[in-house]
Amino acid sequence: MSPLTWRARAVAAIAAVAALAAGAAAQAPAPPARPDLNGFWINQYTPDLSVALGRQPPFTDFGAERWRTVDTAKDPTAICLPAGPSRGFTAPFPFLLVQSDTMIGILFEYQSIWRSIYLDGRPHPDDLADYPYFMGHSIGRWDGDTLVVDTQGIDERSWLDTAGHEHSATLRLTERFRKTGPDTIQWTVTYDDPVYFTRPWSIERTFTRGKPGDRVLPYTCNENNKDVEHLRPNQPNLNYQHVPEPPPAKKPPGR
Repeated sequence: MSPLTWRARAVAAIAAVAALAAGAAAQAPAPPARPDLNGFWINQYTPDLSVALGRQPPFTDFGAERWRTVDTAKDPTAICLPAGPSRGFTAPFPFLLVQSDTMIGILFEYQSIWRSIYLDGRPHPDDLADYPYFMGHSIGRWDGDTLVVDTQGIDERSWLDTAGHEHSATLRLTERFRKTGPDTIQWTVTYDDPVYFTRPWSIERTFTRGKPGDRVLPYTCNENNKDVEHLRPNQPNLNYQHVPEPPPAKKPPGR
């Protein structure tokens, strides 16, 4: 075989391999596009999570007693303490969602609080138990078209809602944000706190996109709590209602 013939065949072989590789790349499915969650969103006002749940949460004995004796006059937001990550989504105020590849930021009109959800693969800090945040520390990942967020290290001085459902420092939130239409987001949150609840429980709410021109307004807490000194103790809890969960059904003999 002459050198020219050998060279021509080599070039042809390389070209064929390149063409096959290009064809395979063209046929490979592209990764799914991330839903665009950016925008101004309006939530469903939910002052009492038990309404969304359809009953009271599955309290432990300790949790039930805390609920029975909670003093709603001592709502931590009355003295401008941050509401916490989930209560921000159930308050009667909108929020702005800003999305990038490595982080999602949420600006709540309620208390003008910023929340960061990290998407860059970082873990929770090792010292989170020693230095909790009122908004907790949130890390997220994409599960198909759904944003899944794990939040831990939430300061136990915050409440889960306006009605006075409390939590401990062991609370772990799992949130799922799924866009169900161009102007709606389905938000599902699971509360897992073995100190207050016998098992994890979840609620689901819908966020609706605001109108063009809507904006997050300033919220200055110190201008809004002028009547704190007039709040009166409320014990026992006027919202108290606790029906213990039925015991698990016994299995038939021999099974």
